Amino acid sequence: MEEVLKYLSQIALSGAAFSFVIGLVKWIDQRNRDQEEKQYQSFHKMVCLASGTDESGRTIKMAQQVAAIYQLQRYKQYAFASIPVLQLLLNELSEAQDTRLEHLKKAMNETLTKLS
Repeated sequence: MEEVLKYLSQIALSGAAFSFVIGLVKWIDQRNRDQEEKQYQSFHKMVCLASGTDESGRTIKMAQQVAAIYQLQRYKQYAFASIPVLQLLLNELSEAQDTRLEHLKKAMNETLTKLS
């Protein structure tokens, strides 16, 4: 019995340290998941804007669209999704003759190069 009492404080301290480490790992994991979700939501918004509409479906100004296309370069982890979208948009614009669209085409080509 004396042996158990001798190590009881060490056992209690070890249990508290173990609980702290488990709690810390859970907190870090949840924080990472929250950050990934925010990153995905931000990426999704940029894809909507790059397509020429906001999240509610309203048409946006071309300057916003160009900026959103360049912003997609920040989301390299989602290149698998943004590259096909940009290629589709570029194909849709290839037949248009408006000179203002050259800014969009340039932005798309530069972003595709960065993401590839």
